[in-house]
Amino acid sequence: MLQKNILFLLLSICTVCIISCEPKEEPVIEVSEKWEIAGSFKEGLSHAKEINGALFASSRSGVYADAKTQGSASDFNDLSLFIQGEIPYRLPLSDKLMVAINTAEVSILPAGSTRQDDALVLNMREIDPEFTGFHFLHYYLCEQISINANGNILVPYRSAKDGIQKNTPDFLLLKTLVNDGKVTILEQKLIKEEHFLGIATIRIMKNFPDFTRVTIDGKTFDIDSEGNLELRFEKFSKSVQVGNEIITFAQLGPLDSNDFEVYKSDLSGENNELIGSYGSVEISTLDKFLLTQMADDIYSVDGVIILRHLDRIYRVTMNSQKIALIELENDGMGNGYITSVLQLDDETVFATTLCDRGEIISCGGFTKSIENFFKPKAIKPI
Repeated sequence: MLQKNILFLLLSICTVCIISCEPKEEPVIEVSEKWEIAGSFKEGLSHAKEINGALFASSRSGVYADAKTQGSASDFNDLSLFIQGEIPYRLPLSDKLMVAINTAEVSILPAGSTRQDDALVLNMREIDPEFTGFHFLHYYLCEQISINANGNILVPYRSAKDGIQKNTPDFLLLKTLVNDGKVTILEQKLIKEEHFLGIATIRIMKNFPDFTRVTIDGKTFDIDSEGNLELRFEKFSKSVQVGNEIITFAQLGPLDSNDFEVYKSDLSGENNELIGSYGSVEISTLDKFLLTQMADDIYSVDGVIILRHLDRIYRVTMNSQKIALIELENDGMGNGYITSVLQLDDETVFATTLCDRGEIISCGGFTKSIENFFKPKAIKPI
């Protein structure tokens, strides 16, 4: 009996040794693609746009034209001569013109030129004696000056009559032509309509191919190339182009608790169709808060609506029953304040950040493949 027990013990020890000596399979660790910094930018960027296949980006003091995401530094057009102090607005991006404003002047230059001799300088007090100041929006969060593909410029401003400030902001519309390196004004128009009983503020201003959409407090207007201002929604809203449609997110006011609504239209911005209403059951309080921030913060990447907020990027998922935001992985951005997200081609996404958020490893421009862009951010265990 003792011999049998000893034999069983020896066999058990050998079995344990054999099992422990077998090679173990290493767990597969999935490595996510990080955002890669574009070394051609040496400072924070307030936004970027692709125009006719070329990348344009702006910083606080100038514009990068035909910018590069890799390699040597991109060409920089310094507009600091035409700006007084640190500006509280985004410089507009165009392949035809560069525009900057100071206390009471609008300076217009041909794209790529920073020579004072090439600048056309307009004094707003001569254009409109009722001018009191430019209507700055929320620091870098949306357009402050609009330039469309035809070279039309739209500048919002404030005016007063007999010492009383006008309720609705005014707009200066300029039709321009660049000929032999000089800017010519073809037509000039002041848009001075009144739509509010009390002082109203521009919340969002965004340029589309055929019009500029302006949200002023709880109303949304479209301004066409002829300066016609048309009320589009009796609601606070923000819009984004997705393919051949414009998708608009709307509510009755920035602080209103009523249903959140989504509309679609063609690229004219007209004939809006309600495609969904979402209450507290269909959309969370946090997601509704993010979607109704007073900023032009939504974009389209590969046909998917993207939202940026502070140092985070979200994918907007939506159907007739529910709308939800999914946070995406953003490793590599260094905690920078994200200012724009755009698709460059079929393979690449480009994002810009400012350098204003404490301990930031890097800021400026970043690239990531579309293939890995939509990866949700991993939820870290508590």
